[in-house]
Amino acid sequence: MKKSDLFLSFLLGISAFASRIFLIEKVQSHWDGPQYSIGVVRYSFGQFTPAPPGYPLYIAMGKFFYIFVKDPHLAILLVSVFATITGSVLLYLIGKNLYNRYVGLTSSIIFLTGSTFYYFGLTPYAYVTIPITTTLLAFIVYQIYMRHKQMGFWLGLTFGISFGIRPQEIIFTFPILGLGFIYLSNKEKIKSLVVFLVISLAWLIPLLSVIGPVNFFIQSLEFLKTAAYQASLSQRLELIMKGFLLSFGLSSILLLYYVWILFNNYQNIIKKNIKIIIFYFLWLTPGLLYNIFLRVDHAGYQMSYLAAFLLLISYSLWKITEKNKKLYFVIILLIALFNLYWFFYNRDPQFIKSYRPTSFHYSDIRKNDLKTGSKINFIMSKFDPNKTLVITNSVLWRPYGYYLKKYLVISLDGLADNNPGSLYLERNQKDWDMKQFQNKSLTLTIPKDIDSIIMPDDENYAWIRNYPYKIFNLPGNSKITLISVNPGDKIVYKFHYFTIFKTN
Repeated sequence: MKKSDLFLSFLLGISAFASRIFLIEKVQSHWDGPQYSIGVVRYSFGQFTPAPPGYPLYIAMGKFFYIFVKDPHLAILLVSVFATITGSVLLYLIGKNLYNRYVGLTSSIIFLTGSTFYYFGLTPYAYVTIPITTTLLAFIVYQIYMRHKQMGFWLGLTFGISFGIRPQEIIFTFPILGLGFIYLSNKEKIKSLVVFLVISLAWLIPLLSVIGPVNFFIQSLEFLKTAAYQASLSQRLELIMKGFLLSFGLSSILLLYYVWILFNNYQNIIKKNIKIIIFYFLWLTPGLLYNIFLRVDHAGYQMSYLAAFLLLISYSLWKITEKNKKLYFVIILLIALFNLYWFFYNRDPQFIKSYRPTSFHYSDIRKNDLKTGSKINFIMSKFDPNKTLVITNSVLWRPYGYYLKKYLVISLDGLADNNPGSLYLERNQKDWDMKQFQNKSLTLTIPKDIDSIIMPDDENYAWIRNYPYKIFNLPGNSKITLISVNPGDKIVYKFHYFTIFKTN
């Protein structure tokens, strides 16, 4: 590397750190965060801390930061910050090595400013690591396949680390891995397999000692049954399009424009570039097909192929502006400014809209910090955990249970969701121990010693029928509903309906 590359790498790394560390979320905002955070101090598949197959190396990084900060939530957030720093530098260096400095710089800038990448860098999600590991793996395969380098050690090492951070990514990376493996010599193939096994066993043995070999495979297979998501094809395509646009913003147009330029000469281009087409096809296709036909919830599930598009879009910008470097800098500036505007624009300054986890808007992170944080502080300061039952729905059940550790926190999914798959689902947690089961009676008996029910979701009061309640207004136009009860009273509920029958 030249000194200019070292300087740019340092500048990008510092920018990544400064743009994340002061903006990270303050209060848990979704399901995954508490599961990862609890996993830092108590790793358990049975408690879904984390969910199978376990994110072992990701949690291990959280454990490392936990040594210094003694806060599991902050420890996992620091993993996201560290991953963003690493990604910004690595994407620059890989883009430069594969193409040139402009492609590398563009990749890093989009990674630093795109809404989905920015969001995952501020919240406790494992998804921010995927563009890094996937791109590094693809880069090594490129060296083997296109440049005929024998890099069996690095292929095994990178795949072992990628497998350990998020094991299910093997579904998407195996084809591109296979391409590289085929072009290795027999000696390098053996080296690659040995290194992969050593890296994998380094995290798998400690994991199995905690979980148990039988439990690991049974619970992982059970969890994989949920891989398919019951949504229509049009809904999945809409989510895919949203993930793409939120990740790349205006730069999406550049790829379409460059493809249009090439279209008139596509037959000749295919003949001359068949190897690189195969490379990107094997990188892009598995993740894209999975999202189209099986499951896509949000852009996190799309990261394996969005990483490939990140390089393709960056290359397109360079080719379009190859003869006009001033135009390049104007366009990359516009892309960055638009991405930042899109991410930081406050879509709900009056706190009117319902909270949506993983919305990829900075204002929703701050909204949750204010609203959920104030509710948690209010409950902890005003109500005895031994006499108070907290009833919520599935969206923020995990975060409430994380902070209200000494309270019994129950999620009645059928209260807010009329989906047949969620109608009877009831979850409860106390002291970070969770239970989940089907409550087909849609009733609940008030436990012993409980004299108050707190319903912390803003809209809960509107669902209460024929029973007195009290509303507390809190910051951010948020509300908490208080209901006075006696042990043994019976709760009866259904979709948007909640009442209590006295037993005495």
